[in-house]
Amino acid sequence: MVKNLEIVTKEIDSLGRVYIPAKWRKNWKKVLLIRLDDGSILIKPLNKEMKLTDLFDKIEVDIKPEEFEDVHKLRRKLYEEIPGF
Repeated sequence: MVKNLEIVTKEIDSLGRVYIPAKWRKNWKKVLLIRLDDGSILIKPLNKEMKLTDLFDKIEVDIKPEEFEDVHKLRRKLYEEIPGF
Protein backbone atom coordinates (compact mmCIF):
# COMPACT_ATOMS: atom_id res chain seq x y z
CA MET A 1 0.00 0.00 0.00
CA VAL A 2 1.38 3.39 -1.01
CA LYS A 3 0.81 6.26 1.40
CA ASN A 4 0.90 9.96 0.53
CA LEU A 5 1.68 9.40 -3.14
CA GLU A 6 2.16 12.79 -4.73
CA ILE A 7 3.62 13.26 -8.20
CA VAL A 8 4.86 16.52 -9.71
CA THR A 9 6.60 17.38 -12.97
CA LYS A 10 9.72 19.54 -12.75
CA GLU A 11 12.23 20.77 -15.32
CA ILE A 12 15.99 20.44 -14.94
CA ASP A 13 17.72 23.83 -15.05
CA SER A 14 20.87 24.58 -17.07
CA LEU A 15 23.08 23.48 -14.13
CA GLY A 16 21.31 20.12 -13.76
CA ARG A 17 19.32 21.11 -10.67
CA VAL A 18 15.78 20.02 -9.88
CA TYR A 19 13.57 21.89 -7.43
CA ILE A 20 12.10 19.68 -4.69
CA PRO A 21 8.89 21.18 -3.27
CA ALA A 22 9.34 22.84 0.13
CA LYS A 23 6.58 20.84 1.79
CA TRP A 24 8.38 17.58 0.84
CA ARG A 25 11.70 18.70 2.35
CA LYS A 26 10.22 20.52 5.34
CA ASN A 27 11.65 18.13 7.95
CA TRP A 28 14.68 16.92 6.01
CA LYS A 29 18.24 17.48 7.15
CA LYS A 30 20.78 18.74 4.61
CA VAL A 31 22.21 15.30 3.73
CA LEU A 32 20.51 13.14 1.11
CA LEU A 33 21.25 9.73 -0.34
CA ILE A 34 20.89 9.92 -4.12
CA ARG A 35 20.97 6.67 -6.07
CA LEU A 36 20.52 5.84 -9.75
CA ASP A 37 18.64 2.55 -10.11
CA ASP A 38 17.78 1.24 -13.59
CA GLY A 39 17.04 4.71 -14.93
CA SER A 40 15.13 5.85 -11.85
CA ILE A 41 16.54 8.26 -9.29
CA LEU A 42 15.98 7.57 -5.61
CA ILE A 43 16.40 10.54 -3.27
CA LYS A 44 16.26 9.63 0.40
CA PRO A 45 16.84 12.07 3.25
CA LEU A 46 19.16 10.80 5.96
CA ASN A 47 17.99 11.26 9.53
CA LYS A 48 21.13 12.96 10.74
CA GLU A 49 24.13 14.83 9.45
CA MET A 50 26.53 12.17 8.27
CA LYS A 51 30.30 12.22 8.25
CA LEU A 52 32.52 9.72 6.46
CA THR A 53 33.85 8.54 9.82
CA ASP A 54 30.31 7.44 10.75
CA LEU A 55 30.77 4.57 8.29
CA PHE A 56 33.98 3.20 9.85
CA ASP A 57 33.47 -0.37 11.05
CA LYS A 58 29.89 -0.33 9.75
CA ILE A 59 30.28 -1.96 6.33
CA GLU A 60 31.99 -5.26 5.63
CA VAL A 61 32.55 -6.29 2.03
CA ASP A 62 34.69 -8.83 0.26
CA ILE A 63 36.70 -6.59 -2.08
CA LYS A 64 40.11 -7.27 -3.59
CA PRO A 65 42.80 -4.65 -2.80
CA GLU A 66 43.21 -3.72 -6.49
CA GLU A 67 39.54 -2.72 -6.66
CA PHE A 68 40.33 0.16 -4.28
CA GLU A 69 42.64 1.68 -6.93
CA ASP A 70 39.74 2.50 -9.27
CA VAL A 71 36.87 4.41 -7.66
CA HIS A 72 34.46 3.24 -10.38
CA LYS A 73 35.25 -0.44 -9.74
CA LEU A 74 34.97 0.14 -6.00
CA ARG A 75 31.58 1.86 -6.31
CA ARG A 76 30.27 -0.90 -8.60
CA LYS A 77 31.42 -3.57 -6.12
CA LEU A 78 29.81 -1.71 -3.20
CA TYR A 79 26.50 -1.56 -5.09
CA GLU A 80 26.69 -5.32 -5.61
CA GLU A 81 27.67 -6.15 -2.03
CA ILE A 82 25.51 -3.79 0.06
CA PRO A 83 21.76 -4.39 -0.10
CA GLY A 84 19.73 -1.20 -0.49
CA PHE A 85 22.76 0.93 -1.39
